Amino acid sequence: MLRERGETELIEGRVLRATRGRFLVGDGEQVIPCHLRGRIKKARQRRVRSVVPGDLVLVRLTGALPHPESEGVIEEVLPRSSQLSRTSPGGRREQVLMANPERIFVVMATREPAFNSRLLDRFLVAIEDQSLEAVVCLNKCDLATPAERVAMVSPYRAAGYPALMLSALTGEGVPRLADAMAGRLSLFLGPSGSGKSSLLQRIQPGLEIATRAVSGATGKGRHTTSYTELHPLDRGGYVADSPGVREFGLWGLAERDLAGCFPEFRPHLGRCHFPDCTHSHEPDCALRRAAEERAFDPRRYESYLRILESLREGDLAL
Repeated sequence: MLRERGETELIEGRVLRATRGRFLVGDGEQVIPCHLRGRIKKARQRRVRSVVPGDLVLVRLTGALPHPESEGVIEEVLPRSSQLSRTSPGGRREQVLMANPERIFVVMATREPAFNSRLLDRFLVAIEDQSLEAVVCLNKCDLATPAERVAMVSPYRAAGYPALMLSALTGEGVPRLADAMAGRLSLFLGPSGSGKSSLLQRIQPGLEIATRAVSGATGKGRHTTSYTELHPLDRGGYVADSPGVREFGLWGLAERDLAGCFPEFRPHLGRCHFPDCTHSHEPDCALRRAAEERAFDPRRYESYLRILESLREGDLAL
């Protein structure tokens, strides 16, 4: 899309990759290597706001593409409709993983590495807090029995999340996953070794995404993707493969808002004796009573209590 600004035209595009002050911007017809205009750098430093994959930007070309030395200058970053953030590892700074995502696919493995419900709950809380749409993806289903698979996803289906049973090895569930991604701006989020990159290669053969096996010594995934990058899909839309994470700090989440980030808790909120109830120890708590009556999966309430405690302690790690 072209916009006039002064005597030259600006191209509206989307940031596909951002690494060390260099950017790739796509406008649907070409991919343009870019750098930031100096005034944007200064403003970004003041606002502590990075330019990340998914951002819509206005670019001025400095030469005629596709000349190999041609590139563009990002003149303006357009307002975001949404973003997914976390606390930066080991610190208190906001780290924006992606701008303007429409759907987040949270990928967890049944085994290798072991299914981690606590980390999954943290992902989902962050997605709910930022008013985004989540899909739970259980990968490596070929390594688990049908009963084990159902037990892993049942709390999330009961909470209202779509849950896909997948295997990048056998192709199970991959067509349904591709349908859910078509025409959307999507992000794959999950721990190292869960198979995000392998699933993407199943959906879009030819993507140049590296994969690695899970460490035999630790049973944990090893980082393969080192930065978030958007890939165009043949059926329309883009998907980003994000680096695997082993901890997920919740950025900007207040204790009072945590319970509302569990969809199955919402019918029970506002019914407690105390209006400022934390749902952890207070008498006549409607949410605790619902948990005791198994109105929802008790594992989710236990996860709520653990996350609540981490928020009180500063939430620097999982």
